[in-house]
Amino acid sequence: MEALSKSWVLRRNCALSPRQLAVAFCLIGATSMLIAGAWAATGAWIVLPFAAIELLVLAVAFLAYARHARDQERITLAQDCVQVEVLLGESLRRVELPRAWLRCRMEESSKGMVRLDSPSGGVEIGRFVSPAERKLFFEEFRLALAV
Repeated sequence: MEALSKSWVLRRNCALSPRQLAVAFCLIGATSMLIAGAWAATGAWIVLPFAAIELLVLAVAFLAYARHARDQERITLAQDCVQVEVLLGESLRRVELPRAWLRCRMEESSKGMVRLDSPSGGVEIGRFVSPAERKLFFEEFRLALAV
């Protein structure tokens, strides 16, 4: 990008990183299997299959969380264009819009997304942040766009 560019990153508010999530999963899994093993040792072997099912369901939930923990939107305002990168799961979508023809507006719908439009296309921004943060981004972006 050019030297005079400004960037914003709008991302989910995730309590755990994927690495922290893996550690939590291992601790929960080990504890669950330890308890199930203790019950199996006393003769209640039927507990083991249910503990395994519990771990399988927990692993699926953790994988779904980890897949989207890094979701984000990166908006870069450069001298002659605006580049929007949307990372959603494993897919990355890039859109470049010419700055000279760019129109920025806040939708009035219940979602209240920020919409960037130009003759070559448009993009909605703000799906990963709260409405208050979305409004703050909108005001900052419009101010930076006017300069």
